[in-house]
Amino acid sequence: MTRDPGDSEKKLDPGASGEKQHAQGAKKFFIVTHWHSITILLLVLAIAGMYAWKNVAVTSAKAQVAESANRIITEQNKSLLRLVAVPLTWAVRSEMIRNNYDQINQYLNQFVKEKNMKEIIVAKPDGTIVVATNKKREGTSVTSAFPPAVLQEDKTTVTTLENGDLMVVSPVMGLSTKQGILILLSTPPSYTLQIP
Repeated sequence: MTRDPGDSEKKLDPGASGEKQHAQGAKKFFIVTHWHSITILLLVLAIAGMYAWKNVAVTSAKAQVAESANRIITEQNKSLLRLVAVPLTWAVRSEMIRNNYDQINQYLNQFVKEKNMKEIIVAKPDGTIVVATNKKREGTSVTSAFPPAVLQEDKTTVTTLENGDLMVVSPVMGLSTKQGILILLSTPPSYTLQIP
């Protein structure tokens, strides 16, 4: 009987397969003998992952709360400045109609002493500054320090300047004509939001 050369290879295969079985058996033996350690390791990794995810979520939530609070505080500051500018404009209007600029000067000098008030200006409709808490500005044109659009305002507006100051522009209206404009500059209070 002749021997098939493939028979010797077949006999070697079971030996090679035995090595694979031995390696698989060793892996199974390692897993079975160390299953407590593997389980603990997987639990530790899961807890660490949840902790990292929680920290990222909390940091993101804090940033959103800080941004929202900053926006709300800025809007509140603008609203309060607008509210304050209206009666001041009425007082200035009464005195402008009477050409009593000394009284306006006293109003402004007293008002600018309030916390966070920086500067107050009253200008005629042509843009000439007639009363200012910064006396260097009196007699100059309002457009030399502020955008020309302030002369066109027909209602009280509050805008944020590049340096962070708030600028209130309020028209001083007479009975039938515009008497001038009032410009109020305020530095908003500084604060830091600390969220535990």
